[in-house]
Amino acid sequence: MIAGGRRYIVYGSRSDEITLWSLADIHYGNRGVAKDRLKTDLEDIETNPRAFWMGVGDYADYIGYRDSRFDPEVIDESIAVKDLGSLGRRLTGDVREMFRPIERKCIGLMEGNHERSYEVYTEQQQLAQWLATELNTLWLGYCCFVDLIFVRHSGQKVKLLPMGAQPPPPHGHERWGVRIFAHHGAGFAQTPGGKLNTLIRFMDYFQADLTIVAHIHDQTAKRQSRLRADRHCRKIVEIPQLGIITGSYLRAYAEGAAGYGERKGYRPVPLGAVPVKFIPDKREMRAEV
Repeated sequence: MIAGGRRYIVYGSRSDEITLWSLADIHYGNRGVAKDRLKTDLEDIETNPRAFWMGVGDYADYIGYRDSRFDPEVIDESIAVKDLGSLGRRLTGDVREMFRPIERKCIGLMEGNHERSYEVYTEQQQLAQWLATELNTLWLGYCCFVDLIFVRHSGQKVKLLPMGAQPPPPHGHERWGVRIFAHHGAGFAQTPGGKLNTLIRFMDYFQADLTIVAHIHDQTAKRQSRLRADRHCRKIVEIPQLGIITGSYLRAYAEGAAGYGERKGYRPVPLGAVPVKFIPDKREMRAEV
């Protein structure tokens, strides 16, 4: 687990609405990737000046020819036989170029089970960490806390401050902090109830305003509240929480190829990511599913 510190977003208007995308389970290099949907979401992040993103792992499939899961039928046509000798480097390089247009908008980058398994199996550690370095963003490991701090500074355009940059002085400026807990995910839940229980478990285990979970290839949002007393124990305070399952870009049933999901009889799932919208001046956040 990594405590990632703070990232600051400056905004200028009380009505500004800021979007955070959690990009995960892309599985680049698999024939089942929904490339059109992926392209649309990446373009939305690039062209919207109030949109930012966080990487939550499994950016590529990372299944080499020595892996028991290897299936040549599901490899994307762009992957040549000669690429299989250096698949990790090839896929990671492709992912880097895919993210290049939006690198300045990245809050931080995590790794997933596909990156981790490939690195351990092939003795090529830190491929995903290298990707974070190449994109000049925070390295956040497999699970993390990170604080997103919104600072209103009249007349300023919305922007993510570079790592290490200091925000405007606090005097006279509104601030709102959102603590994020993100985990690539775990388990093999397939039913809607099982996936929701996985999300709730993480929301219960870790104290955060926003919980982000990937891995189980679905789009889900859940609100819940916790109660506590104020510091004088004179008033009951409600603490709202929002949790999301990030979504995936990998089709369970790809035309012309019988992939893993099809052979296992998995449920088809909606494709794409789940954006979270923030209105800092109203202290509001909501997920769009």
